[in-house]
Amino acid sequence: MKTKWVEEINVFQKPSRLVNWRIGLVYPNSYSVGMSGLSVKLLYHLLNQHQNIYTERIFNPKEKTVVPVSLETQTTLHRFNILAFSFQFELDYINAIKMLQLSKIPLYTKDRTNTHPLLIAGGPAVTANPRPIFNFFDFVFVGEFESVADRFLNSIYDSRETTIHDSITEIPGFYHSENYNDYVTPVVTDSLDSVKYPTAQVRPLYSEPQKKGSLDGYFLQVSRGCPHGCHYCLIGKLFRPHRERNIENLKQLIEKGSIETQSDYFSLIGSSTADYSEIGDLISYFLEKRLRFTLPSIRVDSGEEILSLIAQSGQKSLTIAPEAGAENTRYSIGKRITNSQIFSFASQANTFGISQLKTYFILGLTSDVENEVKSISELMNTLKLKNSNMKFNVSVTPLIPKKGTKLEKQKVDYASISEGTKLLKGNLNQKLNFKAFPTRWAAIQAIISLGGKELSSIMEEVAIQNGSYQSWKRVLGMEPAQYYQEKICD
Repeated sequence: MKTKWVEEINVFQKPSRLVNWRIGLVYPNSYSVGMSGLSVKLLYHLLNQHQNIYTERIFNPKEKTVVPVSLETQTTLHRFNILAFSFQFELDYINAIKMLQLSKIPLYTKDRTNTHPLLIAGGPAVTANPRPIFNFFDFVFVGEFESVADRFLNSIYDSRETTIHDSITEIPGFYHSENYNDYVTPVVTDSLDSVKYPTAQVRPLYSEPQKKGSLDGYFLQVSRGCPHGCHYCLIGKLFRPHRERNIENLKQLIEKGSIETQSDYFSLIGSSTADYSEIGDLISYFLEKRLRFTLPSIRVDSGEEILSLIAQSGQKSLTIAPEAGAENTRYSIGKRITNSQIFSFASQANTFGISQLKTYFILGLTSDVENEVKSISELMNTLKLKNSNMKFNVSVTPLIPKKGTKLEKQKVDYASISEGTKLLKGNLNQKLNFKAFPTRWAAIQAIISLGGKELSSIMEEVAIQNGSYQSWKRVLGMEPAQYYQEKICD
């Protein structure tokens, strides 16, 4: 199917005479960002399982003043019965508000009537802390959607516009501002093998204007949750326990997925994919079928056998996340990895022909940012010295405390991190590629991550003023880092 601007396969099309309800699945970011992840593909599949309910995708337009429309039929937002927003990142809240403003849909729940779409919000950011957007949405969904997807669709189909609110309230995981509290437990899917998973995944057939690598291929979720529980991580906190798909089920998904998604390239999805109990057998299956695959990241204690199998696949780049340069800092956040293990892993990877190693670090895990910078630069400079023929990418992000994690109350000094980032860049070997997430935006994300309903009017005004950093500064009346220190931490 060719939509307005991109050609895709596996797009749902339903005759209007059969459709009783229309859902707009809104990912308030670009098409390339939305389609490079699993959430849109999975939700799009789940929400189209009822023949009389048609779900279309809506992304944030590139042009700031363009009214957003659905990808499938170019329908404006106000014509849908339900708008279901998926939030992976807190900063996307501003995009969502702007999309509603441009669509002439009243922003606040109290100002909408039955003639307006019902607004629902979900995703990791919402599951962690829905309070900043409660005034905007009729419902928030907390948890994993698969286990209640059929009930949700049947509830909608059996409802009228006047009764739909009461029907959805009865479904586990759906909350409005009056029935939500601090003790809400996310809905979790007990068994990944027992719920629907798409084998015919929607994907673009050509890469422009997107980058081909991140959008093509089949997305195979191997596991969910994480067995390690690092103190800063939402996944290990919200989506427990760690669950795996059965190896035989995965093989069936691979076989059907390669045919129905028309691809021999697989992206393995999971927060700790290399920890999958049958990872060796899984990789061997890919090699046997001559299918290409990529692991999103790997732990340095995964073992030499896994490196050997990855090398056989032809993959030349690996990603690891030491998070900190010093072992004691790493251990203090629940990541029990030694520097010796990191050095050994890099050496083994080099031996097996891995030519590039991407590394991820967090600044602000302690109160001594300068020492964090020193330990990271020492670790990475030594890695480069020991493996001079390898390329290394060093990515650094400031700590963004997340609601519900053990580091929720960690007071982050973003001014020190900003200076530390500059110092780190100067201390690193010039042959190391360096990239840092902007500290000033991290402070804003921390505000939203930990804030409450008081942010509604602030975010509304920021969106009106185009959502720039300067608009945040004007609306807050101070630097966001200062607001975080004075209003969020104290």
